[in-house]
Parts: sequence; C-alpha cells; structure tokens
Amino acid sequence: MVLIPGCADQPTVVLVGAHGYGRGHLERLACLHAAGRLRLVGVADPRPLDAAQRALAGAAVHHGDAAALITAVEPDLVVISTPVHTHVDLALLALRAGAHVLLEKPPAPTLDGLGRLLAAQRDTGRVCQVGFQAFGSAAVGELTRQIRAGVLGRVRHIGVTGLWWRDDGYWSRSTWAGRRWLDGRSVNDGALTNPFAHGVALALRLDGSGGDQPVGEVELDTYRTRAAQAHDTASARVRTALGTPVTIAVTLCAPQPVEPVIEVFGSAGTAVLHYTEDRLRTPAGDSTHPRTDLLENLLDHLADSQVPLLVPLADTLAFTQVAEAVHRGPAPVPVGQESLADLPALTRRAARTGRLYHELGVDWARAEPFRWTPPPQPPTG
Repeated sequence: MVLIPGCADQPTVVLVGAHGYGRGHLERLACLHAAGRLRLVGVADPRPLDAAQRALAGAAVHHGDAAALITAVEPDLVVISTPVHTHVDLALLALRAGAHVLLEKPPAPTLDGLGRLLAAQRDTGRVCQVGFQAFGSAAVGELTRQIRAGVLGRVRHIGVTGLWWRDDGYWSRSTWAGRRWLDGRSVNDGALTNPFAHGVALALRLDGSGGDQPVGEVELDTYRTRAAQAHDTASARVRTALGTPVTIAVTLCAPQPVEPVIEVFGSAGTAVLHYTEDRLRTPAGDSTHPRTDLLENLLDHLADSQVPLLVPLADTLAFTQVAEAVHRGPAPVPVGQESLADLPALTRRAARTGRLYHELGVDWARAEPFRWTPPPQPPTG
C-alpha cells in the first residue's frame, strides 16, 4: 500500500453541509466509519442537526463554522455538500488546510472559479474528486469500451434528453435555488448546470474526448416558466474536443417525467445510456451494471495512488465551459407553462436531430441563440 502524504490508514474526515444532499453524505460517512474505512471527526453546518443526524455523526464534533472546524481538527479529507456559490471558497479553504476534497457537482459556477481550484490543487498537492456520481457507473465504462472497439462505428452525434418535473417548491427550497446571482456572486443554477449536469458532463467525453480538453463553440437557448431567475428548459449544442456535435435538450417541466438518456449515434449503430439507472442498450445487447461509490474510490486512491480517480477536478473543464456559456448568456426567456405544447416530443426531437428548440419552428421557442467560444487556454487560476 502506498499512502499519499496526509492520509493515514483511517483518514479523518469532516463533512461540510449535512442537510439536503449532505444528509446522504452523512449516512454514507457513518457507514464507512462503522466499517473502519475512515473516522468521521467533524460535521460543519450553520443549522442544528436533528436527532437522526446527531446519531449518524456519533462522536464527531458539530460546528456552525466550517473554517473554524477544519482549523481545529485538521482533517485528512473534507466532503463538501453546500450551495453551489460556496463551493470554490470552501474547497480552497480545505485544500490550503492540507486536506483532500470530495466536492459536490458542479465544482464551480464559472471558469474563473475552476481555475482557482486547479491552481490551489497544484500548489498544495492535494487531491480533489468531483461528485459526478454517474461517472461511477460501470455502464459508462462499458459504453466507452464498445465505442473504442468500433461497435458503433464512427460516432456522428451525441444527444441528451432530460424530461423531469420540478414544482414551485423546488425553486423556493433555499435562497440560492433557481438563482443566476445571489448577493453579487454567481450561482448559475438551472437545468443544464445542476439537475442534468451529469448528462452534460458525460456526453462531452463519450466520443473519446477528455473532460480536461476544451470544447468548441457552445450554442444555447434558455427558457423559464417559473419566477426563478434560472432556466428550467434549455437546449444546447456543443462540439467536443474531437469535433463531435453534442445536443442537449432538457426541461424540468415535463408533465410525465422519465429518466434521462444519452444517445450515441454511430455509423454502425446507436447506443442508449440510462445513466441514472446504470442501464445500457447497444448493438451488442442490453445490460445493467453496478456503480462505484465516488467516496470509496477516493479513499482507494488515497490508499494507493495507482487506483485512478473517477472524476478528478481537471476532468470537469469541458462541463464547466458549458456552464460558463450559461453564465455569460442572456437571462432565460419567460414562457407560460401552458405554452409548452408537445414539450416531451420536442425535447426528444431536438436531442436526436441536433437542432435547438428555436430551430424547431414552435411558437414559444423565440430565444435569440447565444454563441460562445471558450478561450484557447484552460483556466489556471
């Protein structure tokens, strides 16, 4: 076993953010603590823990201030599950304190934030894994293997279809939900950048492009049916580092939600990846696959550096460039929910044909297309 400096056989861990999605992290940390894989020594959250959370935390210290807790206990690893606009500052704090980091997706709302994180990681020598859980699916690995083996022939186009429903409660669940900005800081919440972020990030690298490689031009149109600032319906067209067109069409206004899919269209066949369900359909047949937990993968990597990280921070560049286009783009066009006739069919059609909503000839899709070309050099901080 080769231990990375700063991690013992049972690395000490602090969780930052124990409510919302963070509760799931707390449950997982409690299980790994009980199994002897780590020692949960602290939970940072400004809100009190309820009885169930206190039981999961056990003897771990609860503190309302993450910086004070990290300074006091000097953990080997910090798990961050907090609002998007706090990710960069908290991850910088943890890295500079000498801790490795598991950072929930999206890692940063803008390219500038990602650049600061990459610079801090380089300067500190610490490790940062990003919580794109879908990358832990063996279905992704199998699809990648088949593409490389030529099962689909030449990849011509990749499409992402997202059809979920989120009611008003979703957009009002917190002060940052559905915001483009909050108190002068970029939040960049929205369907493309948060709920369907996994699909976007996966699609940009299935043709063999590295997630750390810059994408080409990004085109998008965005819409909103709620009072929130952010888009709940959007389409985007991106060229990967290898030049493959990727079209993403997603909405949180689907009256009959279905799980999202990524379709890879090749010269010799089509593959359909149900990435939330670990299911794959290709010309080679249908299959269901197991999933590797990203925290366990990070622990394995810290114990043996020969074990590769599934989602290293650098591999989120391509996704963050799409997020940057959303950040730089205009405010979403308001439309009435009642106007979104045949939205599921239109969404599937956009993803499969490579056309954006405004190119499909429907009355409500009147956004002026926004185009943005990433800078030739990735951000370095």
